[in-house]
Amino acid sequence: MDDAHSSGVLGECGRGSVSHFHLEGQVDVQVGTLSKAVGVLGGYVATTRDLVDLLIHKGRPFLFSTSHPPGVTAAATAAIEIMESEPELIERLWRNSGRFKQGLNELGFNTGASETPITPVIIGGEAETMRFSDRLFELGVFAQGIAFPTVARGQARVRT
Repeated sequence: MDDAHSSGVLGECGRGSVSHFHLEGQVDVQVGTLSKAVGVLGGYVATTRDLVDLLIHKGRPFLFSTSHPPGVTAAATAAIEIMESEPELIERLWRNSGRFKQGLNELGFNTGASETPITPVIIGGEAETMRFSDRLFELGVFAQGIAFPTVARGQARVRT
């Protein structure tokens, strides 16, 4: 299960889609990123020990990589501990993102059909989207421009 947009925001204490949909023990592989809700580089694979070992020793992208720096590991661990001990922060995130989406929609922006706090602003044209992203950056807002092939042609967007 790809939990890139669910980890940290769905399920008990942000445990993701498996927890949210009560699928514990029914999903063979859960993957996600640490770059969104956790706020650090990296990702994870939650699966059996045998499959993890296979990926570590045979997965081409992983073969010549090194471990995270200790600071990144410590930051990820601290963020996860906070999510587990302060679930009210996740509730506040949902309230804030709801207000954010509502405000963008009232201003005429297309925020798509996202059902998580990750909020796209769909601009459409790739060049226009990148100009919009650059202008936001000039104004102190980092919202990465995302275009084809990451998203469909004509669906370029910035995302917070």
